[in-house]
Amino acid sequence: MPNRTDASLARRMVRARAARVSALLLGGLFIGFLLLVVVFIEYRRAIDWIDHTHKVISAVEELQSTLSDAESGQRGYLLSLDPRQLVPYEEGRERSRALLDRLRSLTADNPVQQDKVTALRSLTADRLDRMAELLRQADEAGVAWAPAPVREGIGANMMAEIRRMTATMRADEDLLLAGRSRHATILELLMIAYGIVFVTVTGWLCFSTVRRLERDYQAERAEGEVLAATLQENRILLDEVNHRVKNSLQIVANLLRTQAMRHRSEEVRQELLDSSSRVLAIAEVHRRLYGEGAVYDTVELTDLIRSIAENAVPPTGGAEPSMTLATGAPLSAPVDTAVPVALIVNELLTNSYKHAFPDGRRGRVTVDMAVAGNEVRIDVADDGIGLPEEVAGNSGGGFGLNTARNLTRQLRGRLEIERLTPGTRFLLTFPMKPPAPTQA
Repeated sequence: MPNRTDASLARRMVRARAARVSALLLGGLFIGFLLLVVVFIEYRRAIDWIDHTHKVISAVEELQSTLSDAESGQRGYLLSLDPRQLVPYEEGRERSRALLDRLRSLTADNPVQQDKVTALRSLTADRLDRMAELLRQADEAGVAWAPAPVREGIGANMMAEIRRMTATMRADEDLLLAGRSRHATILELLMIAYGIVFVTVTGWLCFSTVRRLERDYQAERAEGEVLAATLQENRILLDEVNHRVKNSLQIVANLLRTQAMRHRSEEVRQELLDSSSRVLAIAEVHRRLYGEGAVYDTVELTDLIRSIAENAVPPTGGAEPSMTLATGAPLSAPVDTAVPVALIVNELLTNSYKHAFPDGRRGRVTVDMAVAGNEVRIDVADDGIGLPEEVAGNSGGGFGLNTARNLTRQLRGRLEIERLTPGTRFLLTFPMKPPAPTQA
């Protein structure tokens, strides 16, 4: 038992330590999960900034392309004075203004780019105004003058400045894009690394927990098998001991009965027979308590009283009184109730058979047991000559009747004696307490 106790204590300590480690790991995983959420949010912001930078670059490239289209349309009109050439020019004018507004909105977080957008807006406005002025002059001067501005390259310097400005903005945005892409890549690698660590730690934690539970289960199963085997051995030993105790009690009862048959004194003979009857009553309880299929802590009271009543009939072989037994439904009682009840019923029946029917008188003895609520009532009556008035009192009678009164007080019950015409009635009433579970 000490070894099993030490093993159980060691197992509990290991479980407690494992529980603390698991709690720390779970706490770390939870904190790591929160960090992962923060990193993921930051990663999403980095991706949004990358998309934002791409939009700025796309707007800058589109602005440059739109201005080039507008310039090509204006040049085509100057060379041919074909009104259809003005379509891309007009579209370019409107589109360039919209793109400049979009660039101002997209670069609102970058003061440096805002300054460049302002300068670009001024250059674009000057270039568009210059293109409009050339178109007006071409309309006034006619076909002969219109190709002259194209050959002279009027406005080329302005477009070169616009291209230089857009190239600078594009270069700045490319630098921002590279930094933001690098930041997003680092965050992505962090998430991947943490995901690998999270899966690894979680898998190891689950695996170690399952292994620990399996080891605990195997250890407890082995311990349970040892305990079951020990309990079975103890049960076999207990059955053997109780079987010998029961046999010993029967031997004692037989010895008392044999001694009674050999004794010359009638009074001593009767006392020995009464003692033998009491020992047999205890042996009957013992037999039922530890017999085959017994539960070792309760006795079936109905069958016990039936056996006590049958054994109490004197083996005279003559015209002994008849017996009537009514015990009702089965009732289980704890052993500390069954033994006093068996002795009391034995004493009452012995008293009836001994004193109620002298000189071979015929008669009838009845035993009735009933349960009313939490109380048990056992009624033993006869139609014999009846008890003397002084015996029916609270303290009258011999050893057997006083023994019944003492056992009744042990049961916290009451024993009422009633004189009938003819006969005597004994009414035993006691509370039935629930059986206490055994330690086994």
